[in-house]
Amino acid sequence: MITGNMKITDVVKAYPEAIEIFNDFHIDYCCGGKDALEAALAELGIESNSFIELLNKKLIKSSHKSSNGQILAVDHLTEMNITELIDYIIDTHHTKERYLLAEIDELLNKVLLVHYEHHQEQLVPLHGLFSDLRKELQEHFAKEEKAIFPYMKKNFNKEKGIRYVKDLEDEHEAAGNLIKEITACTNDFTAPKDGCATYRLVFQKLQELVKDVYNHIFTENSLLFPKYEGGIES
Repeated sequence: MITGNMKITDVVKAYPEAIEIFNDFHIDYCCGGKDALEAALAELGIESNSFIELLNKKLIKSSHKSSNGQILAVDHLTEMNITELIDYIIDTHHTKERYLLAEIDELLNKVLLVHYEHHQEQLVPLHGLFSDLRKELQEHFAKEEKAIFPYMKKNFNKEKGIRYVKDLEDEHEAAGNLIKEITACTNDFTAPKDGCATYRLVFQKLQELVKDVYNHIFTENSLLFPKYEGGIES
């Protein structure tokens, strides 16, 4: 039974299908996963009692099935050790997001050139925001793969380990803020009526990237980091 006092991350762990609903209502389950559901709803101006009632009706009887790759197999991930989780994050999220970043970059530059005259007010800031997000993610991947993840696999030094976790959480927060700006800039990934097929495709790919980054951050913040910090404390 989902209640307003539950942390958002705990809702997702118990009911991974909630991710789709949280995405629809822009409820932050990655960087904001530690917030209570009721508080997050209040901040968004969503009436909590009716929303939670709807959430329970939709989720309680459903099974934890994957849907178009958007729902995490949380039960499976929870069973992984630190090394397995790190390898999963690199193989699944880093690989996919690198591919999407390259694909979107090419598409967005084409759309910027073709539609600049009529849609520069949207496309110029979007191009800047995407460039910032791409830079943030690419540097984040390198930092994790070459420095922090190899350290986490072998070491449980309290001071250094906690500092590394805090660094990554701060970077997640920065990426999350850029994603919120991109979502607003694209009108929730809705292309203009006169937008061509490429315009619509770049918005579709941006939305796919955003959903994967949210799952990526959730997996690190809510599964990997608590497991690693637990090892430090033991």
